[in-house]
Amino acid sequence: MAMLAAKSASGVSPSIGSPGGTGTSKAIKRVKWQKKINIMTWNVKTLNQEGKIHNAIKEMKRMRVDILGISEMRWLDSGDINVDEHRVLYSGRTDGKHEQGVGIILSKEMGKCITSFTPISPRVLLVQLKGSPIDINIIQVYAPTTDRSDEEVQEFYNSIELVLKKLKKDELNIVMGDYNAKLGEGRTSELVGPFGLGERNTRGDDLETFAMTNNLVVTNTWFKQPPRKLYTWKSPLDRPGRIVRNQIDYILVNKRFRNSCTTVKTYPGADINSDHVPLMGAFKIKMKRTNLKRKQRYDLRRLKDPNIKQEVKLELNRKININTEQNCNNPDIEKEMDELRKHVLEVKEKHLKPDKTKRKSWMTNEILDLMEERRIHKGRVNEYKRIQSQIRTKIREAKESELKEKCQEIEFYQDRYDSFNVHKKVREVTGKYKKSNCGKLIDEGGNLMIGTEERKNTWKKYVEKLFQDERSEKTPNRDGIQGDDILEEEVQVAIKQIKHGKAAGLDEVEAEFLKLLDEIKIKWLTQRFNKIYSTGNIPSNWLKSEFITLPKKPSAKQCGDYRTISLMSHLLKVFLKIIHRRIYKLCEEQIAPNQFGFVNAVGTREALFSVQVLFQRCRDVNKDVFLCLIDYQKAFDRVKHDKMVEVLKKIGISERDIQIIVNLYWNQTAVLRVDGEHTEAVKILRGVRQGCILSPILFNIYSEYIFRESLDEMEEGIPINGVKLNNIRYADDTIVFADSIQALQALMDSIVDRCEPPIRTGHKHHENEAHGHKQNKHHWYPSDNQSNNNRKSEPIYIPRNHH
Repeated sequence: MAMLAAKSASGVSPSIGSPGGTGTSKAIKRVKWQKKINIMTWNVKTLNQEGKIHNAIKEMKRMRVDILGISEMRWLDSGDINVDEHRVLYSGRTDGKHEQGVGIILSKEMGKCITSFTPISPRVLLVQLKGSPIDINIIQVYAPTTDRSDEEVQEFYNSIELVLKKLKKDELNIVMGDYNAKLGEGRTSELVGPFGLGERNTRGDDLETFAMTNNLVVTNTWFKQPPRKLYTWKSPLDRPGRIVRNQIDYILVNKRFRNSCTTVKTYPGADINSDHVPLMGAFKIKMKRTNLKRKQRYDLRRLKDPNIKQEVKLELNRKININTEQNCNNPDIEKEMDELRKHVLEVKEKHLKPDKTKRKSWMTNEILDLMEERRIHKGRVNEYKRIQSQIRTKIREAKESELKEKCQEIEFYQDRYDSFNVHKKVREVTGKYKKSNCGKLIDEGGNLMIGTEERKNTWKKYVEKLFQDERSEKTPNRDGIQGDDILEEEVQVAIKQIKHGKAAGLDEVEAEFLKLLDEIKIKWLTQRFNKIYSTGNIPSNWLKSEFITLPKKPSAKQCGDYRTISLMSHLLKVFLKIIHRRIYKLCEEQIAPNQFGFVNAVGTREALFSVQVLFQRCRDVNKDVFLCLIDYQKAFDRVKHDKMVEVLKKIGISERDIQIIVNLYWNQTAVLRVDGEHTEAVKILRGVRQGCILSPILFNIYSEYIFRESLDEMEEGIPINGVKLNNIRYADDTIVFADSIQALQALMDSIVDRCEPPIRTGHKHHENEAHGHKQNKHHWYPSDNQSNNNRKSEPIYIPRNHH
């Protein structure tokens, strides 16, 4: 009735699309709101205290709240976690300061309706939910306080507008939270109603301007309520007889769907030890579960149990045996590999499903009962403080008890040499919750990506650009090439060398199951490998890799700020391990002794020791050394395939092996996992395959010939035992030496002329810059005239007593 009265007083007709909405010449589908959903916003002051998150969830259950928006959450970074069967999404600061922060807590049912989650900033968070017939977008906000500058306030509203512009106008958009603004009593526009509280301030003008610009209705000003159901903040100076209370929290909805909100009011009786009061609105919304295909997890550690392992082995070999005896002369390898994948999934589903044991919480019913008692005595200050002190004591005791229990569990697993569970329990002790990191994504133009589809398209374009190159389209025709077949012993050795516990590719066949194959199945697998080896036709599932992304830093925003990890088929790994054993010795003979990366028996320690010995010997004979430090930008992703094949031919790799490498690289594709979904497949036109057993040796051979072409005919360098040494390398990281600045410049010019990837050189890694350093008998100092591409080096001082 309050809503009807407000609309009548306003003289504004119902919005289009609402029940009773105004008709137009264009047919608009009538939205039917089916179910009442309680959506609440609350400034809790902080959730960065033990027990506060449980307190918030307890109040949600008591008040039957479906979605709770949190202002001033004060959690760091952004993430998505589960606490007491509630889903918690949050966005906070990344600089280590427990300030600001927003979040949204959803009930178990509402958590299943989430389609996308985007942390915008420590003050703004977007959650998108699936509804029927329209979707719902909730933006939780926390505005700067009145002591902040006007510029910061304007930046806050601009960030919200940026999100609203990306959202559809025909969806329900809710912008709620602590605005730190007073609109005051009395209607001032068709969007701000007459039932506000107190007097307006300048920040209230800013809020109304924002609402008018974006056509948002301030819902809690349109429902007539008693004053105690209107205020959202209570001042510390509030006393009986001197009431100091304000309305600074609001729920805004787009005007078109204003009638979806049936009532809005505050609940002063709720308690979380905050000076704010929760504001709750009832919305007529019909929600819909999302059909996200989450990857099923299996507990492969159960294979350590001899009984389970034997059961799995017998069943897996029996299932495979059904189809192995058919079509042996001309097998359909593609189909057989799909059958193998199907059998492995069936066995995992039957024997290796993880136990659905809930994680035991340290929170006790006694503490929750004390929180309820504290809420009841909210109006009695002394009693409230006494119970609060008691709650803190009980929380400390519960946390200490939990810590002792976990330490005992760690000792228990350590005594049994169970490193997996030891590590797991240590993470539980040191970590707060198991969370999945989430971050906002912007494209190259600085535009914010909202929703899974936009993020998928952005990542797809990034991967396409990263691996784009000009390459001959046709793969060389090498049918009928003769060569040695693969032996069963080679297959057995390759399977044995594959490590346990590694993530599988898209075929979901882990190495643990390949190690369970009996002799007959090894023979069968060897036959299929030989068929692939002779024809060069690699199954399509093997050729498709899956990329997952990991942020390089907490504030990662662009695609380049993430590290892509490739997951590939373990069956392909076994096959390529055999190829690797066949070509490794020949390739290793071509690697120069000054390459320390991906070479047996040497590593970074040997490379650093070699540099140290070189400098020491030069000091002993009072000889100057000029050097330049080089790193290639995304060197592994910029290897040219045509050039790589050309190099392999030069060193005498067999035609059969080249055929496999050519078909592998010319037909490979990749998908990238974004929010649990895959992008469209992208063709990889350059770079060595990440995670592939062949990649290190192929990169070494490729880079070796680049340096041979660049430096072999150069006379510059440091003479050591009659040989000129001018570089030491660890994979793509290189140090170039010379005995004069002119010689060093000549070496660098030769390298730059023959290298495809952009070069980063020097301590600060600026693109296309060369930082030269001179070392003599007494000290090191930067050279002042060494440059690359007409860019001067930055001086870097190294003390005289440097050793």
